[in-house]
Amino acid sequence: MRKSNVFAAIAIAALVSAAASAQFDLSWNTIDGGGATFSTGSGFELGGTIGQPDASAGLTGGGFELIGGFWPGAAAANIVVLGDMNCDGVVNNFDIDPFVLALTDPALYARMYPGCNIENGDVNQDGVLNNFDIDPFVACLTSGGC
Repeated sequence: MRKSNVFAAIAIAALVSAAASAQFDLSWNTIDGGGATFSTGSGFELGGTIGQPDASAGLTGGGFELIGGFWPGAAAANIVVLGDMNCDGVVNNFDIDPFVLALTDPALYARMYPGCNIENGDVNQDGVLNNFDIDPFVACLTSGGC
């Protein structure tokens, strides 16, 4: 009986010693983004962090899991730039055809310009893209912007 107690004590000591001597490797690291910080004003919102988050399926070890990547739930902003119907950043003659398409066939406009917000055509800002936006749209074209 005494031999089994000694053997059990040696086995426990070996396990404790192995666990105590485990080395953690922190030689690989990155500067990841911190929380989201936003500034707002004049209808615009700007958010940012430092560094590039690690995009991964998950890093696991022991009872821990680290999931890195882009901000969860973040999507491209649905930005409205009045009159810019082809979303090239300027209001000019190249916006005329997309404007007419948005008025006459909104579904086709959405397919032809998937990254554009159809609300860019609501130039009079009454909440609806319709024929009442034509005159304000022409005014935007002739004045170089809305």
